[in-house]
Amino acid sequence: MSTVQHRRVHRAFTLIEVIFAAALLTVVGMAIIGFLTAFARGSEMRSRISDPAIESTLATRRLASVAPGFCYTLTTNGDHALVWLSDTVPSRTVHLSEAGIVRFDAANRELVFESVNPTSFAADLTLEEEFLEAQYPALVTTFDVLRGEGRLVRHILAEGLDEATIAPANGAPGFAVLTVSVNGVQAAVRLSPAILEEPLR
Repeated sequence: MSTVQHRRVHRAFTLIEVIFAAALLTVVGMAIIGFLTAFARGSEMRSRISDPAIESTLATRRLASVAPGFCYTLTTNGDHALVWLSDTVPSRTVHLSEAGIVRFDAANRELVFESVNPTSFAADLTLEEEFLEAQYPALVTTFDVLRGEGRLVRHILAEGLDEATIAPANGAPGFAVLTVSVNGVQAAVRLSPAILEEPLR
């Protein structure tokens, strides 16, 4: 083979390499574009899922599943609501073991439901107390203390919220209105007891 023929073969082989590299880069580029498009669509879907109407409805359904006996909203105070779960101690008054609290945890942007861990009552029989209407603020304080001691069971009802407020439902004792805000959009839903039973005052 002459030197000229050798150079021609070498040049042709280099051209094939360039074509192969270009084709490979095109395939990789198309894969990257496809991945970025799918990621953008996923982000859009996640932002749509954070709809306040959906979040508030899910919150009420989750509350119904973790507190199926919920029978009365005792008090509301903006970021929380004290609820009477059931009259398991048959007295028609509210005992600590029968109460729970729905509150907005601003630090974690979560709406949560908390109740006292049943094992706490087994470990300390003096923990059970009875609370009348005038003592409901003291019951909220008791929950704050027990939360600090790690003696509450916590259930997340909704997450990724900017704000959540709970107010009394006008003209409907025992009910409350939950308003959640996500990305500047608000939605309200009623916290409805499964069985409306008013405690003794």
